[in-house]
Amino acid sequence: MPIKAAFVGTLAVLSHARGIVLYAVLGPFQARKPSGDIIAELAPRHRQLLALFLLNANSAVPRDALINMLWNGRPTKSAPRNLTTYIAQMRRRLSPRDPSVSPLHTTEAGYLLSVPPGSVDAEAFNHFAAQGRIARDNGDYHNAAKMFENALSLWRGDALTDMRHVDELSAWAERLDEDRRAVTEDLFDVRLALGHHHEIVGGLTQWARRHPLRERPHRQLMLALHRSGRTCDATASYQRLRRTLVDRLGTEPSPDTQALHQRILTEDPASAPARLYAGHRFPCESDH
Repeated sequence: MPIKAAFVGTLAVLSHARGIVLYAVLGPFQARKPSGDIIAELAPRHRQLLALFLLNANSAVPRDALINMLWNGRPTKSAPRNLTTYIAQMRRRLSPRDPSVSPLHTTEAGYLLSVPPGSVDAEAFNHFAAQGRIARDNGDYHNAAKMFENALSLWRGDALTDMRHVDELSAWAERLDEDRRAVTEDLFDVRLALGHHHEIVGGLTQWARRHPLRERPHRQLMLALHRSGRTCDATASYQRLRRTLVDRLGTEPSPDTQALHQRILTEDPASAPARLYAGHRFPCESDH
């Protein structure tokens, strides 16, 4: 069973047993009933409020702060009254049998959403990512790759794609997306460490093309190409990156990127596996 399906299935069982609501932010926002079914009755404002509460999980959010966030600092005259209505409606949606036991509480400081451990997909993503980095730092690259793959499998698209017009949620979504990009590149790193350079050239080429200003995937692509015996392509990749950085940002590649390029040019053993030095090198066109 795929990790994503297994994760959702496990959480559904946990949710049913403990009567908790599940939340998914790694893609379009979803809230799931204890049965595992999506709560379809949530209006856009309900969903935005829930996401704002998740951003401040288990902490009281002052009423004025909620109004300010929900209306992007420009609340209407009816905003306070509307917020009261939304809160009452959300309690009924989250706990239709008995709204009094809803996870959404009123406190002296404002409103608080009780979010039990294991009920948000972003939490599981962070757990897998942390475990992957621990394994990587310990040299356990096989387990690191598995953990990073588990983390990335939880994503269903860009984070909170349907809520980017709310400023606070847009900023959170961008942080989540950046975490996803970082873990994707962590996975490329451990696959390089495992010697999978041939297998990942295609994926790295696409990833570097999608992120033309991110130097890390370009360094990874250069290394994968060089280790695959494609040193000329690795050098060409560096030159494309350099032109892009100069044209768009007016800056040269970082010292790390330049140093890797130099090691590739000099065929430093640290940049390629030993078998590439046994005569297995694809010639540049100029070598023909």
